[in-house]
Amino acid sequence: MKKSDLIRAKIEELRVTAEAAESIEIFNGIKADIDLQEGKLALAVKSEEEAVKAQTKGTVLPQAPEPKADVNLGEIVAKAIVGTATREELSEIKNLMQEGNGENGGVIVPKDVKTKIIELQRRSFDIRKYIDIEKTSVLKGSRVKEKNEPEATGFASVDEGTAIQKLHEPTLEEVEYAIRKYAGYIPITNELLADTPENLLTFILKWMAKNELNTYAYQVFNGGGVKAAEGIMKNIGSGGKLESRVKQIETNPVIRTFKTIINKDLDDVDSDNIVIFTNSDGYDHIDGLEDGNGRSYLQEDATKASGHSFLGKEIVKIPTKFLPAVVRDTKNYTPFVIGDLKLLYTMYDREQLIIESTKIGGDAWRNDITEIKGAFRFDGKINGDIKSVQILLALLV
Repeated sequence: MKKSDLIRAKIEELRVTAEAAESIEIFNGIKADIDLQEGKLALAVKSEEEAVKAQTKGTVLPQAPEPKADVNLGEIVAKAIVGTATREELSEIKNLMQEGNGENGGVIVPKDVKTKIIELQRRSFDIRKYIDIEKTSVLKGSRVKEKNEPEATGFASVDEGTAIQKLHEPTLEEVEYAIRKYAGYIPITNELLADTPENLLTFILKWMAKNELNTYAYQVFNGGGVKAAEGIMKNIGSGGKLESRVKQIETNPVIRTFKTIINKDLDDVDSDNIVIFTNSDGYDHIDGLEDGNGRSYLQEDATKASGHSFLGKEIVKIPTKFLPAVVRDTKNYTPFVIGDLKLLYTMYDREQLIIESTKIGGDAWRNDITEIKGAFRFDGKINGDIKSVQILLALLV
């Protein structure tokens, strides 16, 4: 039996098990396994098709070799991107090369090189620290979320031999995601191309690291939801999913304003997981709040990822380009997003970075330059638990 047939049988078995699931957690766990198996199925089918073609031609399907221990993978990747790698060097990363690029260089960024990007990103704002991340190997999928809340009183006391009280029936909501490609390019001059492969790779990785983080942050807050991720701030207008979680005030927020939100509006959220997000205007306002002894309420806090806390909660300054003022009735309101974003927002990450180059496409041929393109794939969705956040819009005066 072919490997693809075995995987199909496994998927069918998992689907039967999912239909009998008695809880959302079990269902989602099985659904994740199904997504994984479907990804494996696609790879198995492709591999089998290639094997058939190879046999038809009377050849043996080539196997991608493992890089040698002494190979400088980063240097080879840099050369492959700009088309200067030798045939021997390309054979070392054959499993990373993108098919059908002709003279263009296309490389899936390997794990060792991606680690360098992660190191560069640690110095900048990364929204992924604060949201839920689900890794996926498929381009489309869905997750089931519970839409309504359980009874506040929980289970009732029951006498032996008497009927057990019926509780609420969970309302399940299916959240669908579709992985989108996000890409951009920059021109590279011949002078930079003539630099060492290490310096060239460093330049490209810095560019990728910065723009990957910028894309995540912008989409999480501002994504339109149509052929793009779903943005938090795009859902606070009329009819938006989060409009009911907006509190608008026509003055400066004071300490009592924030305490009320934390103590009452976020009553169901674990207090330790509440984080305050705001832009530079909001952060500056909070930095100016002092107690009766002239001490700032904004405190340095080494236990928080951002390094600062306010009223015991981590406070994160979001670059204003990602979290701008909200315009209502021609007035600019400063946003404060308060709560647990891990409960509110999920990013479905394909976990694959691709870097390509061309000397013959676009304006590259006319201008005698090389264009470098970076691309990666993900989607972002607001979950059913909208009560995990409260959005304060304040008119700072």
